[in-house]
Amino acid sequence: MTHNDAAPSRKAPARARRSRLFAPFILAAILAGAWSYGWIWLRGQAEQRMDAQAADLRSRGYDLSWSARTFSGFPFRMNIQMSEVRVAEPSGWALRLPQLKGEAAVYNLTHWVLVAPNGVVLTRPESGDVTIAGDALRASISHVTEYPPRISIEGAKLTFVPGANAKPFTLVSADRMQLHVRGGGPDDQGAVFFKADGAKTAFPGLLGRIAQDKTASMILETHLTQVSQLRGRNWQAAVKRWSEAGGQITVQKSQILAGDAEGRAKSGVLGVDSDGRVTGLLTVAIKERADLSQPIRTPEQALSAAAQAMGQEPVIEADLRFDNGRTYLGAIDTGPAPTVY
Repeated sequence: MTHNDAAPSRKAPARARRSRLFAPFILAAILAGAWSYGWIWLRGQAEQRMDAQAADLRSRGYDLSWSARTFSGFPFRMNIQMSEVRVAEPSGWALRLPQLKGEAAVYNLTHWVLVAPNGVVLTRPESGDVTIAGDALRASISHVTEYPPRISIEGAKLTFVPGANAKPFTLVSADRMQLHVRGGGPDDQGAVFFKADGAKTAFPGLLGRIAQDKTASMILETHLTQVSQLRGRNWQAAVKRWSEAGGQITVQKSQILAGDAEGRAKSGVLGVDSDGRVTGLLTVAIKERADLSQPIRTPEQALSAAAQAMGQEPVIEADLRFDNGRTYLGAIDTGPAPTVY
């Protein structure tokens, strides 16, 4: 056998096998690099969009500002942490948050979960600040391409403390509270749902007389028409535009329970007048057991006492009418109508 007849070399197949062995690792490294680049690109997009939105709002008289902002959450989440956040609209309504934390999945940056660990300060024009604090205060915002977006706010062990020289706030405290806003319904409809359990309140007028100083449970569920018209340069302008477009509020469920007292709206359609006060008519049932050993101080107590004296259940069924800035239970003026702005 000559030298040229020697067995073929096995080096090439060995190199091919080693290449196949390392191929998955090389592919993983490429994917990891691409994912890292994609996450960094998304973070940059989030920063640019926030900056552009803040600039656009400021140009229209609003304010969206913060003192510090950091992003984290690589590889699968986009987390944001902000300090000294302020959101305000031209008529004076504003929110200040000492700290705000948010997170979203990188594949769905239209759905954010936000937490305010140090509470919120609500500024009311001409009424002063209210500090809102509690064991938990969080929000969820999704469907941001719709108007309005879907917003859910939840809190536990909340307190509402007006600042010095500020007017009282309708809520004093609540063991649990939730507020849900939904848009995008058929025929330009939206919905608002509010619920509070274990609440102390400072309502004026009729609601204040029902709740008094008792712990209350409240539910309000409404449908709104013409929700796409609820926009403007500030909250007052938005409500006026919505009202002028024929916007109405249909009450689906409304109830307040405070000890033995109960107020319940069976049905009704409401609107808002040019002064920002509620107008319209609700059919209500009010149950208030009067203490016959004490002086009668309110019209509701008088009607309740008369029913009890005749051996009847102390339930008043009547129309609750909001008209010309006042609230009427039947023919009885029970105080000012609620304000929307």
